[in-house]
Amino acid sequence: MFDLEKSILDWRKRMLSAGIKTPVPLDELEIHLREEIERQVKSGLDGQTAFEISVQQIGQPKILGGEFKKSERTFMNRTTKTCMCIASILLGAALTVPGSIQLRNELVIANGKLGLWFLGGFLICWSFVFFQRMIHPKVFRGEFDEIEMTPLKRAIKTGAGISVLLAGLAFMFPAAGQVWREGLVEFSGLSYAVFGFALLITGALVSFCPYQKRKA
Repeated sequence: MFDLEKSILDWRKRMLSAGIKTPVPLDELEIHLREEIERQVKSGLDGQTAFEISVQQIGQPKILGGEFKKSERTFMNRTTKTCMCIASILLGAALTVPGSIQLRNELVIANGKLGLWFLGGFLICWSFVFFQRMIHPKVFRGEFDEIEMTPLKRAIKTGAGISVLLAGLAFMFPAAGQVWREGLVEFSGLSYAVFGFALLITGALVSFCPYQKRKA
């Protein structure tokens, strides 16, 4: 004689052996299984047939186990990346604090704090970009086509990018020279250096990165 409770217990064992170790998803699957069995029985099927059909509709253990493992790996990867970003933000903030305090009090950054200040700023910016990639992955992923450009437009693009690169270097030279001579940089020089660094990044992107559009 068909024993429904024993069959469900055997089904749970197969689920466990397939890799679904977490109690909550397995309990939820069992609830859905019982509801489906009840629905099949009300439609006129006997208990064994209702159980077999319900198991087929819920899914086979190996397939469900693979899906749950995939979901768990995705969750763990996302959690690890989130923790890494938070740690980078905290480390970046810690590295920028000494230089920022000195800049506020003396309007200069000296005694080797400038390098730490830039490193901390880089870590913070990198973390926010990484967060953006996690939150809106479709913006950064997908297939793109390179936009075709005439030789004249390509030359103008490259020339404009190089001009921006040179302008960025020009803005950074005063601060670099002051650091080389005096071992410190004043607030005005630091402002020019940050602006110059932004121009360097912009110029590099314009010069060396092709224009692309997302495939329809």
